[in-house]
Amino acid sequence: MSQKTVLTEIIPVKNGNIFEIVINRPEVHNCVNGETADLLLSAWKKFRDDPDLTVAILRGTGEKSFCAGADLNALNTLMKINGTNDEVRHWIKNSTGPMGGTRVVQRKPVITVSQGYTYAGGLELFCHGHIRIAEKQAMFSVACRRWGVPLADGGTVYLPWLIGPGSALPLIITGQRIRADRAHAIGLVWEVTPKGRGIARARRYAEQICAVPRDALMADLTSAIDGYGRPLEEALETEAKGIYPVVTSESFREGVAGFQNGDRFWFR
Repeated sequence: MSQKTVLTEIIPVKNGNIFEIVINRPEVHNCVNGETADLLLSAWKKFRDDPDLTVAILRGTGEKSFCAGADLNALNTLMKINGTNDEVRHWIKNSTGPMGGTRVVQRKPVITVSQGYTYAGGLELFCHGHIRIAEKQAMFSVACRRWGVPLADGGTVYLPWLIGPGSALPLIITGQRIRADRAHAIGLVWEVTPKGRGIARARRYAEQICAVPRDALMADLTSAIDGYGRPLEEALETEAKGIYPVVTSESFREGVAGFQNGDRFWFR
């Protein structure tokens, strides 16, 4: 790992590689400035484009914060506030998100793990995890509501998508803080762990994901992402497009052969 505001590490495991992305600004609760956003963007592009990277884990350093959002003392490094109309239109169409790569849609598994403050843009980053883990002391809030700062990294999309409007809208409107157990109850968090156990649990999930046949997993995840919100007929067609490439793949043949030979596996 290099000592930057974002650290990355490739962790080889059986049948795959875990790509760990770590926000490394604990002195400011892992808030994101321009440098951090650029490094996050680079990391997300690397994960998306490198076929040897199987699962990503996003976390923050220190004991207090996953990420407390954008660094409001460095907003000018995150986006051009007073752009021309043409610049604004270009940003809307082409920006990858102020917090770094948040408009880069990942179709490989992403795990996010929070051990503390998960606020504003940090909550948006957390929501980009397909599996979201929190230690029991973690806190979640659209905290930017207090200062008139909008959600700009997918929060208004991912929150209703993940937990439904009934839970998302009060969070967006009020900025109310909720603890990990409440976040778990409304579906924002998949699993709550004891303090200090979140990273180990995320890595355990990642190892097990690497262990299963790859092609079906990636096709099903892509179908779930691309088909969500579409009319039923279109969503079913999206699913169907991925079936034949899977059933003609080597991983499919190996998986079926494993079943026939008595292999059994449950995530745990």
